[in-house]
Order: sequence, then C-alpha cells, then structure tokens
Amino acid sequence: MAVKQFNLAKGQRAERKSLITVAEWFEYTVLATEPADWSDDYGDYYEKIDGQYVKVSGASAPTFEANKYYSQAAEREILGTRTPNSAVEYNPDIETSTDIRGINYTDVNKTQPQQSFDPHLVLGGAKLGAKLNDIRRRNAVSELSQFNFYIITAFVGDATNGYEAEMHTGCTCSYTSIGGDTNVNFPINIYFSNVITTGTVDKLSDDFTFTPDVTV
Repeated sequence: MAVKQFNLAKGQRAERKSLITVAEWFEYTVLATEPADWSDDYGDYYEKIDGQYVKVSGASAPTFEANKYYSQAAEREILGTRTPNSAVEYNPDIETSTDIRGINYTDVNKTQPQQSFDPHLVLGGAKLGAKLNDIRRRNAVSELSQFNFYIITAFVGDATNGYEAEMHTGCTCSYTSIGGDTNVNFPINIYFSNVITTGTVDKLSDDFTFTPDVTV
C-alpha cells in the first residue's frame, strides 16, 4: 500500500489547525414507547445491567417494556477552543542494548500517547465540558474511561477522497482541576488507548462520517 503524500506544496508547512482531535462519547435515552423498528432492529438498542449499557440480544425481539430499554446517540466535539498550544505526546518506552561488537541497538517496546488541553475553559455550548462536569459532580470516575478520540490529519488527503484519520476506542479523558482567576478553567488530559482503527473522514467538522480502511 503506497504512502499518501502530504497535500502541501514542496516546503510548505502544515498549519497547526490541520491536526484535529475530536472527542466522541455516547448518551443513552430511556424509551417510554416501543420504537417502530423494534421487531427488526432490537439489536440496536440497549438495556442497563449492573450500571452498564448492554446491547439487546436474542434470536428474536423481546417483549418491549417501557422505561427498560435505551436508544444510543453519539456526541462529538472538536477540541482546542481557546487552547493556544497542544500536542499528542507519544511517550515511547525505549530499550537500548549493546552487542559484543560494540554496536548499539534500540527497541521501542510501546508508546503511551496522551494529550493535554490547558487551558480548557468552561464555555457556553461546550458539550464535552458539560459531560465531564456532570461526571465530576457525581464522582462517577469509571465513566472517564468510556470515550473515543479521533486524530484527523487534514494535511493528508482531500475533500474528494477523504482526510486520513485514526480512531482510538476506549480512551480515558480526565479533568485535572477546576477554577482559575478571571475565568473558570477546567483542564483535561486525554490518555489514548492504542486500540486504533485507521481510516478517513469526509469532512473537517464534528458531523463527519468515518470510513475504516480496507485491509487485505
């Protein structure tokens, strides 16, 4: 598979805004009435068992009960508003050794990528901030590890064929403090899972469609 080149003129520098981090999480809405597609698509709905949302399963649709089943909807937000500087730090675990001939060898055992957003201000309309604040006030810390994150490299690809992206599933997004001086700062750290699906997105807004790469 050929490596795609940067969509930049020779020597042109990629602007920081072309490296985009997007948060994704899921909200669940309890159903009071039976959905129209329940009999055929019951597997797209969820039941809350021991605090976890589990997909409805079985050979056929169970009898619908009000306030027992849930629908799922994805929420997304592009990160970086009012944050002047942020980078994905890979934190490689590097092991070096020297053989009997005096030649040095280097092995990268793993990477532990993370990204910080500080400041990450409390802003009107900020969906992720509202989600994290709800988790904070309930001290529901287990929910901090239920996020997906996309890293979109808009300097590879185009609007016609898609921009290269990677989806990290099962990531942690934690808040480090809340407060500040004039404005309320709510800085966050992202810990990427390294469970990666590569693909493309069709647009550079949070309503994109992610298409996984075809592997052979």
